[in-house]
Amino acid sequence: MNISRSTIRIAVLCGVSGFAVHAANASAQVSTANAEEQTELTGENPIVVTARKRDEDITDVPIAVTALGSEQLDVRGVNSVDEVLSFIPNASQSGGIAGGLQGLVSIRGISTLVRFVGLETGVGFYVDGVYIGRPENFNQELIDVERIEVLRGPQGALFGKNTVAGAINIITREPDLNQWTGDFELGYGNFDTVRAQGYVSGPLSDQVGVSLTAGYLNSSGFVENVSGIQPDLDAADLATFRTRLRFEPSSDFDLTISGDAIIDRGRPSFFEVSDVAFVDDPTENTPFTVNNDQPNELDRDIYGLSATANVAVGPGTWTTILAYRESSFDARLDDDKVPFRFFVDRFGSDVNFWSVESRYAAEIFDGVNLVAGLFYLEQDADNVSNFALGDFLTGVPGVEPPIDLISTVDTESIAAFFDLDIELTDRLALEVGGRFVSESKDASHVQNDSTGLFGSQTFAESRTDNDFAPTVSLRYEFTDELNGYVRFAQGFKSSGFNTDFVNANSNFSVDPEHATAYEVGLKGNFAGGTVRSNLAVFLTDYENLQLSQITGFGVTLNNAAEAEIFGIEFDIAAQLTDTFSVNAAIGYLDATYEDFAGCPVPGATDPAIAVANCAGNFLNLAPEWSTAVGAQWNGPVFGDWDGLVRVDWQYRSEIFFEPQNTARLSGDERHLVNLRAGLDNGTFSVFVWAENLFDEVYVNFADDRSAIFVNTTQSFGPPRTYGVTLGFSF
Repeated sequence: MNISRSTIRIAVLCGVSGFAVHAANASAQVSTANAEEQTELTGENPIVVTARKRDEDITDVPIAVTALGSEQLDVRGVNSVDEVLSFIPNASQSGGIAGGLQGLVSIRGISTLVRFVGLETGVGFYVDGVYIGRPENFNQELIDVERIEVLRGPQGALFGKNTVAGAINIITREPDLNQWTGDFELGYGNFDTVRAQGYVSGPLSDQVGVSLTAGYLNSSGFVENVSGIQPDLDAADLATFRTRLRFEPSSDFDLTISGDAIIDRGRPSFFEVSDVAFVDDPTENTPFTVNNDQPNELDRDIYGLSATANVAVGPGTWTTILAYRESSFDARLDDDKVPFRFFVDRFGSDVNFWSVESRYAAEIFDGVNLVAGLFYLEQDADNVSNFALGDFLTGVPGVEPPIDLISTVDTESIAAFFDLDIELTDRLALEVGGRFVSESKDASHVQNDSTGLFGSQTFAESRTDNDFAPTVSLRYEFTDELNGYVRFAQGFKSSGFNTDFVNANSNFSVDPEHATAYEVGLKGNFAGGTVRSNLAVFLTDYENLQLSQITGFGVTLNNAAEAEIFGIEFDIAAQLTDTFSVNAAIGYLDATYEDFAGCPVPGATDPAIAVANCAGNFLNLAPEWSTAVGAQWNGPVFGDWDGLVRVDWQYRSEIFFEPQNTARLSGDERHLVNLRAGLDNGTFSVFVWAENLFDEVYVNFADDRSAIFVNTTQSFGPPRTYGVTLGFSF
């Protein structure tokens, strides 16, 4: 008798539900007698999150969400979003162009390669309630962060736009209305890395507070350019600014005005070539080396302005967030990485949008909480790219046939949403929510090809997509220490367009994506808060997954008809003694295409190993296992100085970067160890640190560019880095 994987997965979901009941009974026998005593021993405060757009204890939220506060970020030495994701089960961010500009974030096996303006990411990124926009905005420093919440699974009801995989919610520190405070850090590390950052906040009057944040990162780069013609790569030159002004004239009204800017002038490597046709260069087989004769440069500018008002109305609060954002980048890239002018790129994008969200949150009746509102966004995105293939095609020195791409996508999105949470009994709660969205896009694309490789193409298309994404959950409080939930949620991502290298046979557009997720979870808060653990088991059915893939014939854009993702996530944090704590997060994924006829084949792939339907293959960037384990000692050393020693180990199993699961376009398993140790007396601090302590070499992204005779490219994760950081606080 054959038993399908779907049957096994559903059985596991049911088994977890049964385990929840059993664990609840066992826990009830212990917790009733010990809860009061344990609470007195620890005095731990609950972790408050805004995953459902109202303040809640994380244990009460029927969503798989991980929250890292500022202290947890500091002790881990986390400085950027990709580092945060390495601590989250079943989450990661790729490297290369995909990480720096295309924001290739994977949550629960769902990722989207966003090369140009025709596609959107499947992960929503928010800062202080403001949708940040396209993925070139994701790569930013974390300086004044109060908390980061990573919500896994479809979040269509409350977060809406492009949250089929999940949402990343960053909350920065509010200006202090009571006293002046500040934090400053100065660090130095190998590769001449200098990091300076500061935050200051305080009252201008009894009703007005202000905060100012600034940071600067500079490094010489860890990718050696052996040509001597151009400088080393993966060099950073990044400045970050943020200011917030808070008005609080009464307890019934407050207004916060925020402005931020990112100015990036780095020299990214983007990737290294490992197989260039017709060329045998030693750097092809040596990580962290290139042989560029043309520059790699990036000019990236991001600006944003927002106003958030909270007004007490009846039993609740009316919140309105008005935002304007614009981003632009201009990148230059030696695409061949060999010491003669073969193929060089220049590509850039300009995006601006404004958005408004207005919502009401209240306990409208005893035990009945409501969040309801409207959202509107208008976005204009333009892309201009120039690709020049060497003068060997013309035989005239300095005369190169270009390929020019000019694209625009204008988007208008309007949505209405609600979330109703009803306490049916003292222990049982029902959540019902949903979001109706109508999104219209007007796209145009012009490809002028003087090389004859792809041909000149032009298209213009308009699409309007309507969708309703529901959420239903049941939450049961088995004991004061253990909650369980079952959850059903759907997500939606609107149509996409192929504004890339296209040919006459290319798909110029793809249909919307839809994700349907079923989830069972347990959330425990034991021993008075000294032990916290979470377990989630989920099954996601995915329809029309939008897949952009570089092949020998250009860039294909397809809808993978069906995919299914089964996964398990478990995390635990325990304060074992007054000075010693441990934490662990484990993710398991079985993420496969169920039906993907016409699956694209990378151009340099042996036709004998290619398949016509990728059913059964793993999804892109979906490791079977991902693990993060940490141990920390923190206690008094001498006088008023405390010491801290922390070690973190991260593991990720093999991943594939394209649906054929070609070995050369994959990343082997990796083990990374980070170490951090130092002293802190509350005012001054000094820490030494090392990341990737054992200098493991691992592939973070790979793709096929055989259409331009660059068969394989690879992006490697950073080598061992180390340094010292000095801090001052008041």
